[in-house]
Amino acid sequence: MLAALALAGEAGRPKEWLLEALWSNDNRSDNAFAQAIMKLRNYVTVPKPGAKGNYILHVAEKRVDALFFCDRLKEVVAKSEQSVAELDALLALWRDSPWSDRSRLRASAWADVRSARDKLVDVVRGLPGEQRSALTSWNRFCETFPSESGGWRSQDRLPSPPRKRVLVVDDKIASELIAAFGGGYDCDKVTSLGQWSAMIKGGHALDYDCALVDLHLKDSMTDAGGEIVLQDLKRLRPDMPTVLMSAELPFEDWHSIRKRLGVSTVIAKHNDENKTVVPLYQTVAKLISEAGR
Repeated sequence: MLAALALAGEAGRPKEWLLEALWSNDNRSDNAFAQAIMKLRNYVTVPKPGAKGNYILHVAEKRVDALFFCDRLKEVVAKSEQSVAELDALLALWRDSPWSDRSRLRASAWADVRSARDKLVDVVRGLPGEQRSALTSWNRFCETFPSESGGWRSQDRLPSPPRKRVLVVDDKIASELIAAFGGGYDCDKVTSLGQWSAMIKGGHALDYDCALVDLHLKDSMTDAGGEIVLQDLKRLRPDMPTVLMSAELPFEDWHSIRKRLGVSTVIAKHNDENKTVVPLYQTVAKLISEAGR
């Protein structure tokens, strides 16, 4: 239900479409639909539609990866010259095939997303060899669609340039955060303020495409070492997307935090029932794409 309404965007979907798409004939009923809508409303806003109106999910389209991809692709291809970095960031957004056999949604629900993906493939295949060789995510993207990508790779496989680099600053779970990227980025980790200070004093280039920084860098969680790191990054690399992470955020609104520390976004740890951080790969991919890196 969530995926079906998210993909529909501001247009929404009528009840009849949702019933046919999500329930088999044996299980399809008004009661089943009502229960699903009530459960969904515990997490997101889905207003009651008017007579014969559509159900619309009130979530910013930018927060829906599929819609973000489609909108971002339109912006990129509308330019007179496509940026390799922007195309690479779009390729990096794909981690799995959403219309695989595991999806309960009818194929037509993914039509716009699939069309946008095919457009991206056409743009990439039309790049000169030198530009195509600069894409770090093309091979991984093709591997996501093994049954379709044979024709996409008719050109000789080209050597991959250095991949995007991410800095992870966390005293407890830096290694786990890096593992969450699944090898998609080259990562360096910093686990203490002392290690960070040594990097700065040593003249480290800080040549990262994004940085994830935990607020507390001591077991006591009474410090704000992460703020020092973010202030240094704001001064030394103001163009770098940065993320503040913490289980206990400062007593101020997120907009104020972003403005004061110059961070691109704020992530609250343990923000779901499994006590995991929000999907990091997608978050970082979006930030890198938005920054045009």
